[in-house]
Amino acid sequence: MTLRDDDRSDDLASLAGPDGDGPVHVRRRPVTAVVVDPHAPVREGLPLLLRGEGIAVIAAASTADAGEALVGQHEPDIALIALDLADVDGIVLLRRLVQRGTRTAIVLYVDHEDGRQAALAVRGGAAGVIGKRRAIGELADALRTVAGGGVWFNERGDATPPARRATPAVLTDLCERRTAALSEAELRVLALVAEGRSTEAVAAALSLSPHTVRTHLRNVMRKLEASSRAHAVAIAIREEAIQV
Repeated sequence: MTLRDDDRSDDLASLAGPDGDGPVHVRRRPVTAVVVDPHAPVREGLPLLLRGEGIAVIAAASTADAGEALVGQHEPDIALIALDLADVDGIVLLRRLVQRGTRTAIVLYVDHEDGRQAALAVRGGAAGVIGKRRAIGELADALRTVAGGGVWFNERGDATPPARRATPAVLTDLCERRTAALSEAELRVLALVAEGRSTEAVAAALSLSPHTVRTHLRNVMRKLEASSRAHAVAIAIREEAIQV
């Protein structure tokens, strides 16, 4: 059988039949993915939805440990990883997979898209970030783009405009933001400080000890190279890491 170039499409390869009686359509290998998400509806629903988009979810897990094992076992094209895993943060799993030299491209599947998460993803070695509120067709586009060697980030850092491939300038800008180094816990503390709350009030609001809050704030000031709490808040607001 010979390949007929004029009958190709994105999803189908057309081959001439053995007796020359018209093309036989053979589906190319679909993009394969492993989903790591703590929520059962996501793990059970995405495979069905993505199958209609030509993407095969071959395994799913709720924890980083199980997800890491599945990626190693199946070596899928894509690992779609949530941040709020049952055992550790999804960024931790991202770093583990990168450190072990996986060839699987990693996309973070987040509740809220923002520039800080994109910067963490870039620094950690991810190929993309996409929000859970995106339509299934857009998620499929993102996964196909990343599987093809591209990257997928929301350049403006909000959930309103369509996500798109990030340019080198956008990725450089994200990585140069000092607030990209802050953890989720540090950002939560800083956001409450920006509201004018005392150390004790922040501790009570987050169910932490005052000592832990002070430790977070020391780390924030060190990472941001800030001279005071007010300076740290100003940097975070300027880089749109927190809102007041």
